[in-house]
Amino acid sequence: MSYPISIPLRADLFHAIREHAGEGYFGDKAQAAVNEAVSFWLAALSAPAAPSSATPSPLRDATGTAGTAHATADTTLPHRGYQWKRLFLPDGTLLRTAFRGRTRYAVVEGEHIVCDSQPLTPSAFANLHGCGQRNAWRAIWLRLPGAADWALAHDCRPGRA
Repeated sequence: MSYPISIPLRADLFHAIREHAGEGYFGDKAQAAVNEAVSFWLAALSAPAAPSSATPSPLRDATGTAGTAHATADTTLPHRGYQWKRLFLPDGTLLRTAFRGRTRYAVVEGEHIVCDSQPLTPSAFANLHGCGQRNAWRAIWLRLPGAADWALAHDCRPGRA
């Protein structure tokens, strides 16, 4: 059974998580970010010692739904990336969008989506040269680190296919 519990947390960490999630309080986005970070940390701790092995490790999102991630022997903790609602984009993820024949690219650097040296939200990136009404989930294509193909962000959302 999965249910939320309270865990004491240093104030500076609490505020950093809250700011990273873009919420003025500890809400669903912040909770999902904490759950993802702890899941990756636990997966890394239990990863096999062989550097080239990758084994599936169950992760749970904010709703308790099990997903699959690959636990590796990577010791570069913490795993950095951008938390986009319930979708985690690891550091190095490429983003692409096109509008009126012009294609724009961005990359996840650390905990930010960066395009032309400017940090942007997914919505701001999708509407950078658009009409301002584009749904980022349907306008952005993603290529995760190690992936050969691009996938529409909407299709990468947990619980969607």
